[in-house]
Amino acid sequence: MSNRVGSSAVTASAGFEPDELVLPVERRIAEGPSPRFGDYPRWDLRAGGLTPNLSVSSAALRFDEIPEDWLRTAKTIAMAMLQPTHPVVRAAGIFRSNRPYKLKTARIFIFEFGRLANWAESVSYTSDLSQWTDDECNRYLETVRNTRAASGGHAARDVFRHLADFGALINGGGLQAPIGLTNSGRTSSGVKTPVIPPGTFWPLVGACWTYLDVFANDIMAARDEIENLDHHTTVLHRPSSKTIDDAIDNWLSSPDGFVPLHTYTLGRGQIGEINWDGVALCLTPRVKPGTLHGPPGPARRQRILDAIGRGFPTRFGFTKTRPTEVDRPDGSRGPWVNGFDRVMVAKELTQLRNAAYIFVATMTMMRDSEVQGITRGSVRSHYGAPAVESVLYKGRGSAGTRERWWVSEPVVRALEIAEHIARDPDDRLFGSRVNGRRRELIGFDQHEQIREFVTCVNGNSAQNGLDPIPNTGLAPHMFRRTMAVITANEPDGEIALGITLKHNAVRALANVTTAGYGATSPEWAKEFEHEAKEVAAGELVSEWSRHAHGEPFVRGPGGATFINGLQDVTAKAKTTVAIGNERMIRDLLRDEFATIRLGTLNHCLGDPGKALCLENATAAAKAGGPIPSMCQPANCRNSVVTDKHIPIWRHEEEDLTKKLRDKKMAAVHRERLKTQLAEVQKITRQEPK
Repeated sequence: MSNRVGSSAVTASAGFEPDELVLPVERRIAEGPSPRFGDYPRWDLRAGGLTPNLSVSSAALRFDEIPEDWLRTAKTIAMAMLQPTHPVVRAAGIFRSNRPYKLKTARIFIFEFGRLANWAESVSYTSDLSQWTDDECNRYLETVRNTRAASGGHAARDVFRHLADFGALINGGGLQAPIGLTNSGRTSSGVKTPVIPPGTFWPLVGACWTYLDVFANDIMAARDEIENLDHHTTVLHRPSSKTIDDAIDNWLSSPDGFVPLHTYTLGRGQIGEINWDGVALCLTPRVKPGTLHGPPGPARRQRILDAIGRGFPTRFGFTKTRPTEVDRPDGSRGPWVNGFDRVMVAKELTQLRNAAYIFVATMTMMRDSEVQGITRGSVRSHYGAPAVESVLYKGRGSAGTRERWWVSEPVVRALEIAEHIARDPDDRLFGSRVNGRRRELIGFDQHEQIREFVTCVNGNSAQNGLDPIPNTGLAPHMFRRTMAVITANEPDGEIALGITLKHNAVRALANVTTAGYGATSPEWAKEFEHEAKEVAAGELVSEWSRHAHGEPFVRGPGGATFINGLQDVTAKAKTTVAIGNERMIRDLLRDEFATIRLGTLNHCLGDPGKALCLENATAAAKAGGPIPSMCQPANCRNSVVTDKHIPIWRHEEEDLTKKLRDKKMAAVHRERLKTQLAEVQKITRQEPK
């Protein structure tokens, strides 16, 4: 790391000495340089630790795009961000959070500050920010609004905010413009992360699981077969001409013989053309591919072409592994991929790894850094359930802490596949899948690989049978956000999420999903409304059937209304259960009971005009429909209790009766329990309709 000798912008430091360590010794957790305040053109801070999803380049703060007159300000504020408790910062009267800013925040500040400084130079504004007024600030913000996306305006305001916050460290006191003009303008507390639309999410998840459940066995078998050919088959380096000719003749006369064709266009190899290197791999003994291209090569290749002309079979790829057949959109059935050779195996291994990454990130709700931190052998058994171990970085500093996430069996399957194909020397599962190169994000940029997976699925959907995935912008944090929406809005979704994570402490530490994070989008609201009605109708088919057979099974104040609805469905269907079409019955039930909510204690018919929970409520509250948490099942005319609910009610009756046998109970408690028992017995003592 070099210094810009003689640069006043470097040596004058507003309190920070040129040889001051940017990264204190106690915060070094990895190998790397020890940058000083006076270093130029960059500070390399990799020794402070990086999360697995970041490259080494992201650990550098670069100052070479900042004009010299502005350099001191940039470095001073960056230093204050990285060391908020430094004596120089405290002496200036700046008391921010004791926790250092994220390196990403400092890097964004330097980049945006460079833009501001270069713009100011272009319009001849002074580098002494204490001389700036609202006019200068607003002119820059107007320029950004006219030339950049909305995010650029937020970034520009953030720069002004930092300049004001740390102004006491800057010559002249820094920016003096009112904070009201330079705040971020982001007042909404809503979650900014977009939700993946249902039309994109379901095909994406389906494609990932098909890769893991169907295609993976073919891909891994072909990969292992090629590796076995490379490592365990003797290659004759100097075979005689007779040996080569005999090997070709034997292959052309073998009942298992075939001529391999290229499966993919890459370089000189064109799809459908003869793969001469593949031919050399098929021969016994194996010969070098060049033996079919040297001086005797044309005659040997012609013999093979003549054999094809006589009907000798050709085949895409040269492995014995044949792709699984799948149903295709045009109604045909065939192999999901042409065949396997080196190019196709490498290509599909990449997509298999990508499918595993997307599936794990989605189904575990782990953050990108946590997924990319999973290493070989990370699947554990935790309190009797499968779990995966990784490092949690959110709020834990650069080193992070090791935590466990409970996972489902399909996720275990995905991790096993990722482990089988991983080649990263650090044993990380989502790194390079060939050659064992150190990744440093070479071979796995999560954003690029997600796009590549979608492109591969869509480009081959006519053959692989997968549903095309709409071209929607996708990013790792969107998987977590979308799953939060699903678990928050599916029937009993929060319970399902709790079971998946086993207890709230782990959810708080690992897969935190606040109510805001689970807030649905309009597309998902429509999806859930339609799905909830379909689910309800499916459940009601069996109850319609019981009623059609004359079985009494309904209780509760809303029982008569419910029975009348079932009778209306029967009348509309003009059929009996013996010959009824279930799809038609389900559609009729869905329309008849469009507002019903199926519950554990009862069903709610959902009629606002009959709902006790909405009595004396405002018009706005009534517009939202019945409130399940305020339900009075024994008294509300919307309440329907079926035989499925009765065991819970009888258990409650027995429990209350048992408690009332306590003769030492206070009178006030006894009266309360008697009231509860009377309410319960309105259901348990009622004859079913």
